[in-house]
Amino acid sequence: MNTRAIGKRLLPPALTDFGQRLGMLGAREWEYVPEGWALRGTGVRGWNVEKVVAEETAKWPGFVGLVNGTGPLGIAHEARAASQLDYSAHNTIAVFGYVLARAAHAKHSIAILDWGGGLGHYYVFSSALLPEVELAYTCRDLPLMCAAGRRLLPGVTFCEDDACCLTRSYDLVHAGTSLQYFEDWRETASALAGATSSYLYVARLPVVEESDSFVVLQRPYRYGYETEYLCWYLHRREFLAHLTSCGLELVREFLMMDRPFVYHAPEQGEYRGFLFRRRDH
Repeated sequence: MNTRAIGKRLLPPALTDFGQRLGMLGAREWEYVPEGWALRGTGVRGWNVEKVVAEETAKWPGFVGLVNGTGPLGIAHEARAASQLDYSAHNTIAVFGYVLARAAHAKHSIAILDWGGGLGHYYVFSSALLPEVELAYTCRDLPLMCAAGRRLLPGVTFCEDDACCLTRSYDLVHAGTSLQYFEDWRETASALAGATSSYLYVARLPVVEESDSFVVLQRPYRYGYETEYLCWYLHRREFLAHLTSCGLELVREFLMMDRPFVYHAPEQGEYRGFLFRRRDH
């Protein structure tokens, strides 16, 4: 019996079908997966891979140079070619600047937790946008990214586990393009709500209006990331209801320009941003 046949005997049918789909639909960046989070670890490599870190590190000097210049802030650090003319990125960074200004109002220094902060890209944006404000900046990310971030930004605290960063409170908790990658998103959102003394900003969250929340697979090969990862498309009202139950109130909702087409999805969604504030603030 050949190895393919053996594999089919050992794997559940859903996972065997998924493996075939990975091969047949490799060109499709986004795809609905009805199997959901059961696919974790079955050919889905996730974020903690060397190639992702290597790509981001290689682009770092160019990224920093663009942010610290005087050109537009249309800088998408995920893009393979450095540019200041990405209108979607410009919208995202301009909105972040507004959020940062709200959190820093009448303060000389602020503490920020960047959940899924990568190499510290938003520390660079924050320093450029509000150079007069002192930043106590903490990034929570995966081990490989944290190790690289410490080498590039020794003044930033990088945390590889929750205990490192959730034992104190922050003026602003920023979860940019990150909450959707946690299987138990409610538990994570509750922890982030508990970590802010004033503002929580959930940015670039994919949401839908009609369908129940569902799981999507992304293959980000065009960015040079040789990996795949699962993420939620959350029902917008379900998400808002949960954050409200955590003692937060919605201050402002933002439109993001990201609308990737997801093959076979129950509903095509879009990315939004949500700024919350503690009700007792």
